[in-house]
Amino acid sequence: MQHTLQPTYYAAMTLIPKIRAREERRLVAGDDTPPLAVTVKKVFHFMHKTVNALVQSVPEVALQMWLAGAMAADQVDKANPGAFEPICYEFFTQALICFEEQISESIKQFQGIFTMVGSLTQISCLDAENLDNLSTKLAQHASRLLKKPMQCRGIATCSHLFWCAARRDGKRVLECLQKCLKITDPLVQSDPTQVALWVEMLDKYVYYFESQCEEVTAKYVQSLLNLCCEHIDYAEKEQAAQAEARKAKAHLKDTVRYLKCMKSSTNPEVAARFAELVLDDPHLV
Repeated sequence: MQHTLQPTYYAAMTLIPKIRAREERRLVAGDDTPPLAVTVKKVFHFMHKTVNALVQSVPEVALQMWLAGAMAADQVDKANPGAFEPICYEFFTQALICFEEQISESIKQFQGIFTMVGSLTQISCLDAENLDNLSTKLAQHASRLLKKPMQCRGIATCSHLFWCAARRDGKRVLECLQKCLKITDPLVQSDPTQVALWVEMLDKYVYYFESQCEEVTAKYVQSLLNLCCEHIDYAEKEQAAQAEARKAKAHLKDTVRYLKCMKSSTNPEVAARFAELVLDDPHLV
């Protein structure tokens, strides 16, 4: 079935813009011919039944198909705001159910979090309550991932759900980032080979600071810079962690180089925003 129903599903999806174009021409021309027997909503109903048949046999494929359907509904909704929002929400909800009930391997769950976050940040038709409901569930799933490094990276990825085209919630972003630091600190202290996580978290803070998320301040970025140096120095002294420490140090230098570029930017607003950062520490050059 995975070799027949999957292409059938995507072939059905290609009918949606064609049907919409035909309906628009009929309305504009004032044509009194009967409407098409197959409507856009009927196509989505067919897609729903098709992917349902695959959920148990190939859940990873089904997850991708549910998300593709949700994004297709979002695109159609732009022409008729609100008309396809329930369909978009239904498809995304089914993706979550598929994830919860059918995908049990840690690495596949980890990958699924990234895939769902990437899709949800591109969707704009959902109302605030539905968007918050899906975002919160994804963040909860990320925090339940089996391995701590996966948890940390998963929650950091979920922070983008609260800072995307459809939403700007700096408080929730900061909550996600602070939770990541609470996981990273004890993890790296017990296992210095995970030191790269500190620099990854720094990059996330820099991203939101540059994106003008007010809750992420220069103070946070500066504090993380110092913590990165501290933990890399410690990891370098541990024989088992030296290779990872060198990689983390190279990564940190790249990040500092970027911050220096921002600090000396020809754009006065950008330069002023990064002016507070102290980047002349010998560990950072």
